[in-house]
Amino acid sequence: MSNEKKVRVLVVDDSPFMRQLIGNIIGGSADLEVVGIARDGKEAVEKCRDLRPDVITLDIEMPIMTGLEALAVIMRETPTPVVMVSSLTKAGAKETLQALEIGAIDFIAKPERAANTFDLAATILPKLRAAAGVVWPRAARRLEVGVPAPRTYDLVLIGCSTGGPAALQHIVPALPANSSLPVVIAQHIPGTFTGPMAQRLGQLGKVKVVEAQDGMPLTGGVVYIAPGGLHTVVRKDRLRRYLQVLPADHVATPFRPSVDLLFKSAEEFGGSVLAIVLTGMGQDGLEGARVLHRVGAHILAESEESAIIYGMPRAVAEANLAHGVYGLRQITEFLQKAMQR
Repeated sequence: MSNEKKVRVLVVDDSPFMRQLIGNIIGGSADLEVVGIARDGKEAVEKCRDLRPDVITLDIEMPIMTGLEALAVIMRETPTPVVMVSSLTKAGAKETLQALEIGAIDFIAKPERAANTFDLAATILPKLRAAAGVVWPRAARRLEVGVPAPRTYDLVLIGCSTGGPAALQHIVPALPANSSLPVVIAQHIPGTFTGPMAQRLGQLGKVKVVEAQDGMPLTGGVVYIAPGGLHTVVRKDRLRRYLQVLPADHVATPFRPSVDLLFKSAEEFGGSVLAIVLTGMGQDGLEGARVLHRVGAHILAESEESAIIYGMPRAVAEANLAHGVYGLRQITEFLQKAMQR
């Protein structure tokens, strides 16, 4: 039997069914254990103080103190990696994005019916493991390095997954308006979340942010968020540059939108592309970066010092495909300069 220390999880939910379901999933794992349960946000704050768990699953809709209210207190008093338990409704999407702003690492979708509980089991364990590996406090992982002057580009592509919404809330609001560069973002996220995310990012800054639609022209100064659950690619011909939205089964991948597919589609843009790989689990974006590297595109990867999950950018950096590996602040500065040229 392994003597490795188990990841200690605090489960917070006002639903007895969800507490039991999540508890059973965790209990069936060899490397995680439930160290406590809480039925509302107030109890969650108290148990977080007492138990000091490695990670928390936190429901949003709860009595006495909501999940968002509890999260704010936890992040202020006892910063702990938190995975939100969210509905996929429009209201749930808005609240989940607020939670990611406050400091939550990731989220899982509540099963809409009993048949979906198997999907929850397949999703929650890797997310809890990844969240438990995040170093707190995040501010202690800041690295300041200079970045070179950008070259001239025609198109910016950004790929991200876990931790991406928080990173994008840092980058997008800092972008200048009236740029000649279009920006296309592939963030792994459910389809119901894309519209609220675009709306929120647009409210935070000066640049126009929209949810990508099939046939949209690529216009300078506009940020396009690829719709979740589908795939978005870039196209160009003699007369125009535009977006194409493809069905989920267009490629055999669990990632929708696929960063690889977006990056590969920009091969015909060649060296005029700036491709950026931000935080996220797994390796989506690696093969796409390989294609873009071959045609002379400029590729940046987020550094371990700022990435919430150093998976996707690590894969690109370790394959020697990144022309620069920078912290989030430096990537933002680089993009600002690139879009002002």
